[in-house]
Amino acid sequence: MRIVADENMPALTPFESQGQVTRVNGRTLTRDQLKDTEVLLVRSVTRVDRALLEGTPVRFVGSATIGTDHIDRQALDDLGIAFAHAPGCNARAVVEYVLQALLLACHKQGRSLRESRVGIVGLGNVGGRLADWLNALGVTVIGCDPPLARAGARAPVPLDPLDAALEADLISLHVPLTRDGDDATHHLLDAERLARLGPEQTLISTCRGPVIDNRALAARLEQEDAPLALLDVWENEPRPDPALLDRVFLGSPHVAGYSVEGKWRGTAMLHQAWCRWRGESAPEMVPPTEDAELDAPVHDEADLLALLRRAYRLHEDDARLREAVRAPDPGVAFDTLRKNYPPRHELLYWRHRGDVAAPFKPLVSRLFAPE
Repeated sequence: MRIVADENMPALTPFESQGQVTRVNGRTLTRDQLKDTEVLLVRSVTRVDRALLEGTPVRFVGSATIGTDHIDRQALDDLGIAFAHAPGCNARAVVEYVLQALLLACHKQGRSLRESRVGIVGLGNVGGRLADWLNALGVTVIGCDPPLARAGARAPVPLDPLDAALEADLISLHVPLTRDGDDATHHLLDAERLARLGPEQTLISTCRGPVIDNRALAARLEQEDAPLALLDVWENEPRPDPALLDRVFLGSPHVAGYSVEGKWRGTAMLHQAWCRWRGESAPEMVPPTEDAELDAPVHDEADLLALLRRAYRLHEDDARLREAVRAPDPGVAFDTLRKNYPPRHELLYWRHRGDVAAPFKPLVSRLFAPE
């Protein structure tokens, strides 16, 4: 059996034990590379549609991602190709990233996170976990998720309209990218909605670049009364607008969820789904762990930020991205950052030591608690 996998996917040993795995550049994958392939494993940079798959022997497609906007699900159904993805695989990593971004923004604007209001747009695996963690910290959360509200599904916070969430002090976007229907999210934040955000507000996006109209955001950030913006995702990846990057407070190359553990979970979830599709039981995969201690007291928000920065420093990704956009070929440089991303562990990798003040105990316990 021949398996083609994105070269950035780790932990492929279980697949390698059951077939020949060929690693490819996911962004430049062609039909010719699939002519003898039964299993295709991708990440978000590969557009998987009829043009890529029709006439190939591919019968199973797995995407080690939360989102599926790069997958033509209808085409796969029409072609009789099974599909699986990895919802929630890197949710912890993204939420740790966003929590650090919130604290950095609050420090920049001279406010306390615990005394601020945070609007969360999209309460799925990532947004729901973020809401839970912020609740544990005593933060006022304004949630928005129209599909969830219509379904009457349980949410960690009451659900309000988008306009209410956009009035919060800090706004974090966690929606899938969709282009059709009542809940379409393409350019959800357009020029009109961006104009409502003021200089005391912060906008954070870690979902998909086109959820925000990047051209409109660049224009808005030029104005004196502009909000603070932190972006991990961009329109036109892997070539984000340099003018927009110049105007955001912090940026990163679509790596909010790029933890060792998140990538491992993504591959493990695909292998489990593949085994189920074959009618087989999946062998247990052991996550990467180390019996190491992280000694860091948490008495205030500055300590909490210092704790998060022991595991990951958002400023370092910002510096790498700003250097990449100045490269002779920014697109290649952007993808190289992702391909050669340094190992980053979630806080679950460590055991925490250190005194924790009462207001912070519920959150810190969540940061280091297993699923």
